Amino acid sequence: MIKVVEAISDTNIGGAGVLLLNRLENTDRRIIDTTVIIPKGSELKNRFFKLGVRVVEINCGKDSSFDIKTLAAYIYVIKKLSPDILSSHGSLNSRIAGILTGVPSCIYTRHCVYPVSGIYKIPPIRFLFGKATDLLSERVVAVSYSAKQNLTEMGVNPDKINVIINGAKELKSLDKAQRSELKKRLMIPQDSTVVAIYARLEACKDHKTFLRAARLLCSRDSNYRFLIVGKGSLAGVLSEYCKRLGISDKVIFTGFVEDISPYMNITDINVNCSIGTETSSLALSEGMSLSVPAVASNYGGNPYMIKNGINGYIYRSGDFRDLANKIEIAKKNHRILGEKSRIRFENELNAASMTQKMQTLYINLYNENKKRYD
Repeated sequence: MIKVVEAISDTNIGGAGVLLLNRLENTDRRIIDTTVIIPKGSELKNRFFKLGVRVVEINCGKDSSFDIKTLAAYIYVIKKLSPDILSSHGSLNSRIAGILTGVPSCIYTRHCVYPVSGIYKIPPIRFLFGKATDLLSERVVAVSYSAKQNLTEMGVNPDKINVIINGAKELKSLDKAQRSELKKRLMIPQDSTVVAIYARLEACKDHKTFLRAARLLCSRDSNYRFLIVGKGSLAGVLSEYCKRLGISDKVIFTGFVEDISPYMNITDINVNCSIGTETSSLALSEGMSLSVPAVASNYGGNPYMIKNGINGYIYRSGDFRDLANKIEIAKKNHRILGEKSRIRFENELNAASMTQKMQTLYINLYNENKKRYD
């Protein structure tokens, strides 16, 4: 049995948390014995409990990768748990604690992609960042090829990086009557084309481009409806923006949704407008599990997820006209794009495939360390 500690600093249920939940649900517990470290008050706690996973809470800086004041707490907990492998998700504290307590293997998972700051392009800084990552992590997992590129640009040794694409759970399929009932509840005409975006309401998700494209589409065809699923700091701003654009009657804000399955079942085109942080979007994979084609920006990992003209279309980030045009083309080719989307999900973008790859990494590291110390 391999003892693994997964440390995550998130207090909300974001992409990294959902990824970890998907993986733990599919983990072979005859091989992997998992404990999760989370901040006190994290919304993830009950989700882990439902899976029967052990949880240790630390009173630490919430949503903070590094907090010197709580490093001692991480050291105490990790030393007590004595794992074979420590897997860190946005928690520098846990990686430092892992090294200081002599954990045989420490892994760092990179869940995001940002434009590389100029400071990391300065040779001494790039060298120091690369060496620090090398010291604190035996392996680095990138959840997209764009994340790997991001890391190598910052000085991380590419030979240490394993690319393991995010995998989603297959969403529950609703029957025609259930889909019809949901549309009635949302006051969406039954024959409407529903275009949806599933993302936090923050600037990096670029909902304004989505809404500008929505206005253009509505000027061409009044039968479009648009779903904005998620919550965030820009909720009020985006609602006002809809009013300014004159499309409030065409746009539905759902707020945070615990289970997106019903909404994805009535979605005809799944849109991702990200201009920051995007690696391998779980919402795109979840849509593909229901044969929903996508139109996505050309940022980050989106072009890997969406093969242009095969399971959807890629548009130029920030270009609402290009987005609107691609949505219209996707609508015309919906059936074949949907079929290819489902195949894409089955071949790679599912949680079982992701989990198997991660388990193989854990097993290989465990066996290598056994040989090293025997």
